[in-house]
Amino acid sequence: MPFMTLLLIALAACKPSEAPLDTSEPAPQTVPWSGELPSLDAELGKIRGLTPQRSIIHLHSPWSHDACDGDPNPEGQVNEPCLQDLRDALCRTRVDNAFVTDHPTLAAFQDYEDLFHQRQGDEWVDVGGAHRANLIHCENGHDVLYMPGIEDELMPVSLDSHVAATPDENDRIYNNSDAESMGGLLASGAAVLMAHTEGRDLAHLENMQDLGLTGIEIFNLHAMFAPDIRADDLGLDGFGWITDIQPFTSPDATGEPDLMVLGVLQDQPPSLEKWDALLQRGPMTGVGGTDAHQNVIPLDLRDDERGDSYRRMLRWFSNVLLVDGEGPDAAQAAIEASRLYVAFEILGTPKGFDLYLDDGSTKHEMGSSPASGGTLHVGCPEVSPSSPQGLMAPEILVEVYKNGVVWQTECGDFETDGDGVYRVQVDIIAHHLYDFFGEDPEAWLKPFPWIRSNAIRVGL
Repeated sequence: MPFMTLLLIALAACKPSEAPLDTSEPAPQTVPWSGELPSLDAELGKIRGLTPQRSIIHLHSPWSHDACDGDPNPEGQVNEPCLQDLRDALCRTRVDNAFVTDHPTLAAFQDYEDLFHQRQGDEWVDVGGAHRANLIHCENGHDVLYMPGIEDELMPVSLDSHVAATPDENDRIYNNSDAESMGGLLASGAAVLMAHTEGRDLAHLENMQDLGLTGIEIFNLHAMFAPDIRADDLGLDGFGWITDIQPFTSPDATGEPDLMVLGVLQDQPPSLEKWDALLQRGPMTGVGGTDAHQNVIPLDLRDDERGDSYRRMLRWFSNVLLVDGEGPDAAQAAIEASRLYVAFEILGTPKGFDLYLDDGSTKHEMGSSPASGGTLHVGCPEVSPSSPQGLMAPEILVEVYKNGVVWQTECGDFETDGDGVYRVQVDIIAHHLYDFFGEDPEAWLKPFPWIRSNAIRVGL
């Protein structure tokens, strides 16, 4: 059963109680809830000359057959209200780079330039005389780079062109994961990722890595809701989330509706374990996949917005790229260099996180593979001042991993302990969101994933 159909079932099952709503004074909030996100450029500033950019990877537009409530192209025309929802969401959450990944069922048969969904007021971003991105100028002054890609057996992002000369050939190649498909996608300028790592065979991933695979998903949102994936690939109760989200989705609930994702937010160990194994063999970027389609029959929550809105899902987490330069090529280069971390911004935008290795002469950024060790610097994050928060401070839990095993449990400077793969996981106990959790806030005061860094591979 499709993910968003299940979400509809869950929301429909949330019945209001007969108890009256609590209309007493609201709990104190130093920064009220916002459905928007701040500009990362303004919030974080540059890091050693690199620009943090909020990026969404794995996102579906009306060129996906199952987007927009299953009606992405009514009467052969783009579903404009659904597309506008997507564009508005990108602007409100101040996404810098939208790596859109449509299913080939429709996308393979569109002209390449049509994949950008350019509309009045947009601007082409050309590289070498060819269209590489669509620049959306938002009413709030923010700009979004919109770059087309595909999601099927492989997930190429930021294509320079279609992979083949005919639609049928596009469709065939996009629907395969073999040497021909990988070679064609790389030749078309894409960074080639793979989605739904939780259900992939490690041997197949290793083969794709040898063929040039850029990265894999270390978290996929769809997987946290789909009962078959939860049960078969993640070892979770397939339908347990339906009850877990009700403190935020029930009509008489008092929790902030955007926080419904906390009912499913946890690591996906099968994906992380496969990622660690691949990192021992060679570079491999880890990304978070949003996988938004906005494809449920509309059903509004208490904030008068559908539970699966593009805006809500883009608000939940992002990939923070550390970009050297400007434009689509610079953003893609950051993915290819693994210069990024996954940030679950539903818990607050992290400020101050950093990871690099200093060998005495060079500071090696996240994603690098220095020949020898040195001092590993782990900068402690804090919740940015503009993020929603109450009067209490969060508890921030830091773990530095070496070769998939916890090696250090705090921020700071550490001398590397021989060759190996070093990466950082930051969890957070969100006391600062106490006032937004509703009538049983204590139930949500537990560690949630907040930051998942990419790795520094020392001596490998």
